[in-house]
Amino acid sequence: MRKVLYVSPSDGDWKVHWQHDDKGSVFKRKEDAIADARKKVSHLPEGECSQIRVQKADGTFQTEWTYGDDPFPPGG
Repeated sequence: MRKVLYVSPSDGDWKVHWQHDDKGSVFKRKEDAIADARKKVSHLPEGECSQIRVQKADGTFQTEWTYGDDPFPPGG
C-alpha cells in the first residue's frame, strides 16, 4: 500500500500531511511545503511506495509524484 503525503491549502497557508492524518507541518509558501514533502518522502525506507499529491488553492489537484515500487497492475 502506498503512503500518500498531501500539500494542501490551509487558511491562507500550506499544510503538509499524511493521508488520514490531519496533523502536519504548516508553511507560508507553497514552494516551502513542497520542499518539505519531498524531504519527508526521501526519508522513507528504500523501495517503499509513496506519493506526493499537491493541491491548488481551490482544492483541485495540480500534480502528483510517485516514488519507490509502484506495482502494476495495482492490487484489488
